[in-house]
Amino acid sequence: MAVSQLMFALFALDAAADPGRRAFREMQIHHVPELGLELWVENQPPWETQMSSKSGHPTFYAQSPQDYYPPTVMSFASWPKEKVDQKSMQAMATSAIKHSSLNFGRTPVQAKAVQVLKAEYGVLRGYEATFAGAADGMPLDVTVFVGQQPGKYPVALTIYTLRGKIDVLAEQRRRAWTKIRYLPPAGK
Repeated sequence: MAVSQLMFALFALDAAADPGRRAFREMQIHHVPELGLELWVENQPPWETQMSSKSGHPTFYAQSPQDYYPPTVMSFASWPKEKVDQKSMQAMATSAIKHSSLNFGRTPVQAKAVQVLKAEYGVLRGYEATFAGAADGMPLDVTVFVGQQPGKYPVALTIYTLRGKIDVLAEQRRRAWTKIRYLPPAGK
């Protein structure tokens, strides 16, 4: 039995013995120097990943495979040269989230009405909002998080899927977003 199969079997037994414990799932781990982050992505089934600078800023994308339901995209971006003190984080995150809602078809009036809430994922502390949007005429649900580990630089995370299905992805979001780690600076 391969080591990974053995680990999966042991975690499965632990989960069965303790119903409150979450079952182990294999994840892809990506070290993304452009973002200065370690990112975890679903691997059962494997999600497709790619870096893009199409928007003018490096962004890492993870997309569910073709036969996955509901079809889902996550994006990860960071600003390693920026520093945001904790006092300014709420205003910066709120502005960024409301502005990003415009990219998903919200009008300026609708963007202004987006409700931003405090949120934490692993080492990241910040703010998030979930809202209805659209892309290419398809109705979507979108969650955007903007935050940082205190003393580090800001990170923006987005997940979107079919309208009415965002809650189905709570575990996928938790597994990916709570595992994010900052990479040590290059040369250290």
